[in-house]
Amino acid sequence: MELGQRMENLETQNLSNMQTAANNNENTYYSQDISGLPLNTISDLNEYEFNQKLSDDETFRNNLINQLTYIGGKHFKAMIKRIMAKLFTDELLKLFSYSGKKGKTKFSDQMICPIIFDAVKRQSKFNKNVSYFHFQLNFICWLKKLENLKEGF
Repeated sequence: MELGQRMENLETQNLSNMQTAANNNENTYYSQDISGLPLNTISDLNEYEFNQKLSDDETFRNNLINQLTYIGGKHFKAMIKRIMAKLFTDELLKLFSYSGKKGKTKFSDQMICPIIFDAVKRQSKFNKNVSYFHFQLNFICWLKKLENLKEGF
């Protein structure tokens, strides 16, 4: 079977899995795209309702992780980039550093950070070889690339 056909089969299988998961859960947020994305401001990210759902609503949290997992990517670096593009505008991300250096907001303290890591870990092709250290390192590199774009390098 040629590569194009195999990829098409995988996409069909993923869509089928998503529909099955949505049908098995009446209270799912998963079957619908997440509204209001990408987030534009820090206040959008820190919105009480969004953070409340992440901390209190296990169904919402798991379905968000599942939806982000289906974004996929060729390798985990690409997946992180695709997830970040789905969730945030570049302008918002330029206000963050992973550890809060240079007077920027600390991204690792945001409630969404472990959600992104869990989504990458749930991707079956990455779950055994992506440690939190590798996730953090690639995340830091990606934020630095955004900063360099901002400065015109």
